[in-house]
Amino acid sequence: MKKSNWYLLVFGLVISHAVTAQDEGTLTKLERVATSKSFYFTVGPSYKFGNNSGDYCCGLHLEAGFLKRINRVLSIGPALSFGKFNYDEAISDSFGDDEATGNNMFQEDDGPGLGYEVYVVYLEGGDLNFFSAGLNAKINFIPDDQGKKFSVYGIVKPFILLSKRSEVTASVELWYANVSDPLDDPADWSGGDQIDDLSPETPGLERWAAETEVSGGMNLGVGAEYALSSGFVLFVQSTVGLTLPITYINTSEFAPLKTTGYYHDDYPFVKKGFTTLNVSLGVAYRF
Repeated sequence: MKKSNWYLLVFGLVISHAVTAQDEGTLTKLERVATSKSFYFTVGPSYKFGNNSGDYCCGLHLEAGFLKRINRVLSIGPALSFGKFNYDEAISDSFGDDEATGNNMFQEDDGPGLGYEVYVVYLEGGDLNFFSAGLNAKINFIPDDQGKKFSVYGIVKPFILLSKRSEVTASVELWYANVSDPLDDPADWSGGDQIDDLSPETPGLERWAAETEVSGGMNLGVGAEYALSSGFVLFVQSTVGLTLPITYINTSEFAPLKTTGYYHDDYPFVKKGFTTLNVSLGVAYRF
């Protein structure tokens, strides 16, 4: 065999081997991040937080939403939530509890000094219902992947808020102190007769009627989740809710004097932000 034919034979064998080595199956392009979607639901208690001194104790927070994973760190989607806070009379009752943070005692103004008459105001109503719609952004502190069961994340959710406050009414008792300046111990007072009933129909108290306001705010928080093999995810999270000003009961803003007491045009309301701390348990389903 000629020398050139040997070269052709060797070259052919090499090419044949290379082609055979690559023909081992169809190449599959693997996604760097497996995209996923999920529906979720959370429920838990809600508390006043920070500088929120309203006459409310604790409430309820519910949320449902949808999330789509954008990459290994970020998921976004819409969310709807409901919150409820009931007015707590015990917070306002400085007459019955000298450590109450609110105030329901208003001293009669008697010329240059202060009189012995004290009005004690017992409020009812003023409950708050919050309905919000927002865009939830979930940020994984550790990049996500298909095999990971446990994850820790942050939450940022700007929202539009619909705040509904129920009607406010009150009964007023008249008491007589023994010492007027300063007031002596309410346990030593006499009287206590009910002298008035207040409602939105009372002249000057039209603002006590039920009211609906549109506002906004943002939730910021952290959470931890555990993924089950069934596609369900269990999680716990804590968020701070920050709202733009809304109207709610805050009797600590009104000093026990007639000129700044329950005859004040704004009594018993303030219009401020309503900051909350929400602690929630939740379940999600990924698909």
